[in-house]
Amino acid sequence: MNWERLLTSPPPETGWDLGAADAAVVHRTGPEELHCAVEEVPPGAFEVGPVGLQAVDQEALAPALTRLRGAAEGTTTAAVVVPTGWLRAFLLDADKLPRRESEVHDVIRWRLKKLLPVAPADLRLSVIRVGEAAGRRQVMVLAGIERAMASLESTFKAIGIQPGLITTRLFALVPQPTPGSRPVMVIQLEPGFFSLILLIAGTPRLLRTKPLSPTAAGGESIVRELRLNLEFIRDTIGLGGEIHVKLVCDDPTVETDVRRWVAGQHQLAPFVAPLTPPCGPSTVAGRIGAARLAPAIAVVTGGVR
Repeated sequence: MNWERLLTSPPPETGWDLGAADAAVVHRTGPEELHCAVEEVPPGAFEVGPVGLQAVDQEALAPALTRLRGAAEGTTTAAVVVPTGWLRAFLLDADKLPRRESEVHDVIRWRLKKLLPVAPADLRLSVIRVGEAAGRRQVMVLAGIERAMASLESTFKAIGIQPGLITTRLFALVPQPTPGSRPVMVIQLEPGFFSLILLIAGTPRLLRTKPLSPTAAGGESIVRELRLNLEFIRDTIGLGGEIHVKLVCDDPTVETDVRRWVAGQHQLAPFVAPLTPPCGPSTVAGRIGAARLAPAIAVVTGGVR
């Protein structure tokens, strides 16, 4: 779950995207060529609970991954992208954190004890110090259940793949900052989970992740969440001016509702992403949707922060 490795390494040739019902792989076969494939995952391969991914049934998952490995022949390392709801992410104040990196995790575990219903010793953490904003130093923390992360890694290693990175769909979609770029709000919606991150000059300033009940997953409820967050951004963070919005949503109906809302807001504009090579065969995107492939494509094309 090492973000820093992604920040300091060339983009991986292969990105895997896992889901409750299927797994997909995107493989970069050339500078302008991407190949993708998808396989069904047996029911129960992933156990998801109140704090995300709880356990992995390696025997159930391995055959699907083995079949997909054929679409990425020759690669032994890869990035693994999981649903945002499978891990927990936090943007925490860093002013009172110790200077020694060896002590930082211990302090953060103690803080998370108050936020997550799981023993701190059972967590695996990935911690990145982000730039100072409004006089505050912060850290971005990604937390997962250690036994589930270890089991996931073991399953990949069993088929000859070393996961160089495990991250969520939300963070896979965060764009690379460019000089003079406008603030960007990334909205990522998947079944049962809402996530949003605001970046100003490439620095995270707001992070919202929220499980959704079936009654709160419709377009109206999502728009209500977005309206409240936009009010917070304008009134509390004090951000005026134009914000570019990058939206990735699995549900076409909800996506239409959200895009209609964005179009009606003053100084919200769609994020214009760099063109990426097509990912073939097109039947894969037709089967699981372009939104599902977007995070893995961003990872292998270098369009991820």
